[in-house]
Amino acid sequence: MKKALWLLFRWILLPAVIAALSAAAFAMSRPPAPGDMRISIEQLSDARLRVTYDLDARRRELIFKIVPGGYRARRWTIETPGFRLLRLDTEDRIIRTDGSKFDRITLVAAPDIIRLPKEYQPVARYGEGGALIYTGHFWPMTRKGGRTNATFSFSPAAGGEVVAFGVRKPALMDWRSPMAHPAFVYMGPLAPVETDQIMAIVDPNAPPWIVDEFYRLAPKIFDYLAKTMGFEPLTKPNLFLAAPLGHDEGRLSYAGDALPGQFQITLAGAAWKNSTPKAKSIFRRSTIHEALHLWQSAAARPGIEETAPWIHEGGADAAAAEAMLALGFWDGPAFEHFSTAAQTDCAKGLNEGPLTGAEKRGAYRAIYACGVVIAEAVARADGTTATAFWRDFMIETGRRGSYSDDFFYDFVEQRTGDKAFARALRYFVETPLANPRREIARLMQAAALAPKPGR
Repeated sequence: MKKALWLLFRWILLPAVIAALSAAAFAMSRPPAPGDMRISIEQLSDARLRVTYDLDARRRELIFKIVPGGYRARRWTIETPGFRLLRLDTEDRIIRTDGSKFDRITLVAAPDIIRLPKEYQPVARYGEGGALIYTGHFWPMTRKGGRTNATFSFSPAAGGEVVAFGVRKPALMDWRSPMAHPAFVYMGPLAPVETDQIMAIVDPNAPPWIVDEFYRLAPKIFDYLAKTMGFEPLTKPNLFLAAPLGHDEGRLSYAGDALPGQFQITLAGAAWKNSTPKAKSIFRRSTIHEALHLWQSAAARPGIEETAPWIHEGGADAAAAEAMLALGFWDGPAFEHFSTAAQTDCAKGLNEGPLTGAEKRGAYRAIYACGVVIAEAVARADGTTATAFWRDFMIETGRRGSYSDDFFYDFVEQRTGDKAFARALRYFVETPLANPRREIARLMQAAALAPKPGR
């Protein structure tokens, strides 16, 4: 029976994922089309950037999605006279002080002095003389909330090159991401290291054991995910690994960001200098989590940016834990400890309010921990694993092109055939809970009682 279902997945359902990715494959093969706007980014000293916007048609403003912490107001300096940055509640705007239209403006952007919590860094120092840019924070929006029709050009400082999506050149002109999405771009002197699975830019300050561990880990992760998810990434992914360790001997911080076809790791804390069991476990699980986002974003992108983060973060964390067990990095008790800790952290986070408001109140640990609780409950109700559920969720999302919170609930109800469980799940997410621990137990009980049709 299991073999028959797998063959059904391979030959009937899997083409839906391939069809969902075909547009990206076409974009990777065609030359870039002209844009309404050309964004030129020149690397200056100390990872500062000179950014010039050249517009085909004169306009009165450039609109940007707001970056938390007022980054642009603090770290952007407009060089072109007669302009100002206007900061609103949900967006930043650049306008002329006299209100007239314009077709060109130049500014200088500096790296932030702090790491923005749970946000892509607009530009970050990457090793000596290097800079990692997230194009999304330099890419203006339309008045309707979409991205403008723009191309990017990148000019590194002397001795540097540009690296993105397997490309390494002295400069990139009129470039678009092959994934039709904001992307990471590196400019600097570091040469990428390429393996069968990945192209990596690795900070030379990273401890040798971290580098060795990653190159041992990557083939296992990518082979495992390709088999369990049923497909491989369209393009060779980029890894950007930075290691500003500092001098805090007790700190062991792993921060990761993932985009379609790319992921970035920042290790902070001097405790990373030594290969301890705790450091290895954190590095392995977190790296698998970020790699899982490569598969998620290939076929299951949220339809709007406001889609609940616990859906994909919890799914990635739960599936990463299953991978740790399957690959032999954890035994049964370690896996159970992870699950129990997630329930404890989730309950703590929900004492302050419902999961729907966790991001706004900065309760990021609750997003991940409660996301794990939900992913495990859904897998239990479905009679499968978190990894298998996400594989099939991606197939269905690939047919649609995107997903929303409501679609997630609908898919859970469709899969489990249990309206009561789907209602219990929505209640758990949206309701202020007087006793979160009790409600977690109730959700797990409802999952156990789900009928699991055909499984």
